[in-house]
Amino acid sequence: MAERPARPCVVGIGEALYDVFDSGPRLGGAPLNVAVHANRLLSPHGGRGVAVSRVADDNLGQQLLTDAQQLGLDPTLLQRDAPVPTGRVDVEQFDDGSHAFHIADPSAWDHLTLTPDLTDLAKQCDAVAFGSLAQRHATSRATIRAFLDAASDAIKLFDVNLRASDGNAFYDTEVLTAGCHAADIVKLNDEELETVCDLTGTADADALLKQFGLRAVILTRGKDGTAALTRDGWDQGELVSYDRQPDADTVGAGDACSAGLLAALVRQPAGRFDIQPALDLANHLGAFVAGRVGATPPLPGSIIQRLP
Repeated sequence: MAERPARPCVVGIGEALYDVFDSGPRLGGAPLNVAVHANRLLSPHGGRGVAVSRVADDNLGQQLLTDAQQLGLDPTLLQRDAPVPTGRVDVEQFDDGSHAFHIADPSAWDHLTLTPDLTDLAKQCDAVAFGSLAQRHATSRATIRAFLDAASDAIKLFDVNLRASDGNAFYDTEVLTAGCHAADIVKLNDEELETVCDLTGTADADALLKQFGLRAVILTRGKDGTAALTRDGWDQGELVSYDRQPDADTVGAGDACSAGLLAALVRQPAGRFDIQPALDLANHLGAFVAGRVGATPPLPGSIIQRLP
């Protein structure tokens, strides 16, 4: 049997920012959230999660570097001294649990640039999560695509994560089409699936899988858990639930799900792609984070120990 990676590495590349709630700022950005949870899952096995983004030399940027390190991340590949402020998103919370996001534009992550260290990381990593938001400007878009090209042996998860702010949609047909072409896995919810299918000229998840030669389409369904369409058909993740804190928010639950998926897949022997255990772990992470405050609450040992 083929061996597992000795030191598996999952990269989240794109935006790093603060989600600013009425109660104050919380560290966030989907790629950074993925890296934090992947690092927690993989570090007992000698692996790591790595966040790749950029901050400015401002108060938020200095705080972000400190907070990321306190969460266990190596801040080395968080670039500094961007010519625009560190990213922030003002979050409106509604009584039904939904959110509206007001995303600063431009932000430091828009100036993420390719360096020799990034290219080396791309060649060594086992999986990479990327999205659409961090590709809204040409500099970061070119860097992310060059990183994906260099990561030829990695599992690539395109977390579509469509975002709009104050009348601006931070995605278009070209970004979504190129993301699907680059990916092995596309992760989205029902609403995002409809948008992606409309803009890429595909009829449904099955057509999306076939047109782009994907290994899986991951469908997130909130309390109904996560499902995956592969070339063998549909699989469902184990449904789980956790107690909710009174002031819980669902921000970051999808990112925790992504981390669970990728951590489980990179721990499998080379050449294997068994989606069921990855879905089960993803559901545990997503359900737990959805019941907590913030995107990166500490994970209980019972969840970390579920990673084989």
